[in-house]
Amino acid sequence: MRRTTEPLPRSLERTSGESLVSYLLRLGHRLGLSPLDLIRAADWTEHAHKHHVPSSLLLDLPRPQAEAFARLTRQTVEEVSALTLAEWRDQYPPIARSTPGPGRQTRLDAWLFVSSPRFCPSCLAGNGTPAQQVHGGPWHKLWHLPVVFTCIEHRIYLEAGCPDCGQPHNTPGRLIQRANDHTLHPAQCRWTIDAQTQKRKSRACGSRLDQPVAPLADARPQPTADTLRFQQTLLDRLAAPASATDASEYFTDLRLAAALISTTWPQGWHLFDTDAAERIDSFSRTLHGDAGKGPYHRVRDAPPRDAIACGALLVAADRLLSRGDLPEILSDFVIVAFKDRPSRTPWALVFDRHEEACSERLRQASEPVTRSFRRANGPRGVRAPLRTVYRAEHIPAFLELDWYQRHFASCAGSASKTVRRTAAVRLVQWAMGGSQDEAASFLGITSTQAHFAARGDARRWLRAGCDPVEFDRALRALAAELQTPRRPPTDYRRRRQALHDWVLSVDDWDALISDLPRSPYSTRVDFGDRKRQAASIYVWTLVTQGEHLFAPHPLEAAQPSEVQQQWAGRRNTILFQFTRPDPMRHYADLSKPLTTYAQKLAQEVDAGTFNALPHSPVAPPQ
Repeated sequence: MRRTTEPLPRSLERTSGESLVSYLLRLGHRLGLSPLDLIRAADWTEHAHKHHVPSSLLLDLPRPQAEAFARLTRQTVEEVSALTLAEWRDQYPPIARSTPGPGRQTRLDAWLFVSSPRFCPSCLAGNGTPAQQVHGGPWHKLWHLPVVFTCIEHRIYLEAGCPDCGQPHNTPGRLIQRANDHTLHPAQCRWTIDAQTQKRKSRACGSRLDQPVAPLADARPQPTADTLRFQQTLLDRLAAPASATDASEYFTDLRLAAALISTTWPQGWHLFDTDAAERIDSFSRTLHGDAGKGPYHRVRDAPPRDAIACGALLVAADRLLSRGDLPEILSDFVIVAFKDRPSRTPWALVFDRHEEACSERLRQASEPVTRSFRRANGPRGVRAPLRTVYRAEHIPAFLELDWYQRHFASCAGSASKTVRRTAAVRLVQWAMGGSQDEAASFLGITSTQAHFAARGDARRWLRAGCDPVEFDRALRALAAELQTPRRPPTDYRRRRQALHDWVLSVDDWDALISDLPRSPYSTRVDFGDRKRQAASIYVWTLVTQGEHLFAPHPLEAAQPSEVQQQWAGRRNTILFQFTRPDPMRHYADLSKPLTTYAQKLAQEVDAGTFNALPHSPVAPPQ
């Protein structure tokens, strides 16, 4: 056929809401042309390849292609563009996520039924006009969206596939099956089946899809009035007067809530009636059973093709989002699922992928559980700073004991050390933005053996009885308290910098131990450099409010490797004696002058009168 952009001898008036697929099928049926013939006639040569129509054409048409097709079919460019999904790109995020851009190929989002839309048989049968009696009713654009699962006009659930061959199966990339076939009616199933002939040539199923499916003894469920009302609210969110931002965030929230229900099933059983619960149960089992057969987030994030199951899932997701106790509900879902199936906690990964598009309400409600069950690094782990009065330097690396006891002791379980460290990191991250790793580095927390990140801490937190939701509440309460401090805040960062590579000088050490009470065992006590180093670390923890794990130990570092190992082996034991409630007499006596010394040292640092040179054999940092 000769390629031309001259108008066709006859065209066909499009119907409201009709898709590009529908128009190609119905116009081709009128002219005896295949869909491929039509796009070749429009000179879309780069799109008519490999004998199929690519799915990108449904998402949006570039201006030159829209103009060419408008001339060919005697329409306006606006009418041609209205055949695509582009009008909902701002309201429905999967469209924008699937639309190819410069240097980016089409990668269809799981929440678009591009090549396999659901359908209403009554709509395909037409409205009785002469044109629709011959060429059938339109395939609506809305049927490509999983959030559309009923036909409001005919008050029925949409059909997911052909009643005869059971297809479609989702085939990414092909917008129209058998696109070079001009013999099929627009309402016939175009999916290929094997013909039982000697040459075994393939053929289309050909079954009519415009005939209502006969219910089995009236057992086929019909949407209730509440379901239809909910469907209408979803359609209203796609309409022009609706706020595009609000609609986009809501559909993302709905997607995340649906993924939470299906991936943590049967935790959400109470949100369904019995029939709907059985359908979701079947869908969830399919998800869990196919977890290893494809990309993890795609398998877990796909909506049900069955319209009844999909509608039930979305109704429950909306119900979950409307809960006033959303943070607690999310925690219940994720934590219970984690306890039951530690390897099946994919929702945090799905959330990580869509976090930037969801609402602030869901983001805040999800913060406790996503921080505990998702990876800590990567671009989604980076945060902008919040509006805080306190500054990052006002937070000690190991949360002040008073702060911990008043806000966190009741929810920490036996994970007090991890809670104090993690709370400090989170408060710094809120103040300065960035990732948790960057906040930890700011605090001087660098040891991989004491990593604060939630990647490996989730099981430990749960076993220790620490509730992530209660932790998050306590953290926000403390942050609010720090907005109006009762006393001038301490610059802990200045203290850490001042005492970088610091150690008690020999003169100060001799003065401290000279005033210790004498006992019969005093001559046996080793007051050498190892004890001076341990005492210096203890003073450092008092001044900086940090953990001894991250304290400098320059005296130890200057020793031969075998001596370093010996000192390191005793370091924790000595520090434990300084901090335990009932220390040995020697450490109890020594801790008193060290505490007094630490208080004086802190005052000097805060006043800017501290000089590190007399105290340290190591040059201060530049």
